[in-house]
Amino acid sequence: MAQWNKNTVPKCKDKTCSDEVLVTIEKQGWKGGTYRRVVKAVYIPYHHCTVEDMGWNMPDGVPDDWEYIEENDNWWIPQGWYEVCDYSPDDYSYFTVTDKVIAWMNLPKPYEPRLKQLN
Repeated sequence: MAQWNKNTVPKCKDKTCSDEVLVTIEKQGWKGGTYRRVVKAVYIPYHHCTVEDMGWNMPDGVPDDWEYIEENDNWWIPQGWYEVCDYSPDDYSYFTVTDKVIAWMNLPKPYEPRLKQLN
């Protein structure tokens, strides 16, 4: 069984984000209640990968607060967690996670049916 990890982030290979993981996000909700949900996300460390490294399509332009790399004519993707949205018109979409990530875990293996032979 997979285990939740706290106070750490997943390891990242050179010029790419972490593997996709599940994260628990915590937010203060209506009337002060705590709201938690689990989403699929990736983690990107500081100055680790660029828009080009990740192959991200930015049809609305790059946000103003992203750091420009003049010698590469590229932008650093800011450090942080990004929610992975698998079913979007552009195949994949990534959205900045603005709420508090309290834990993460590796994705479980995909379901595989097991056929039982009858005698």
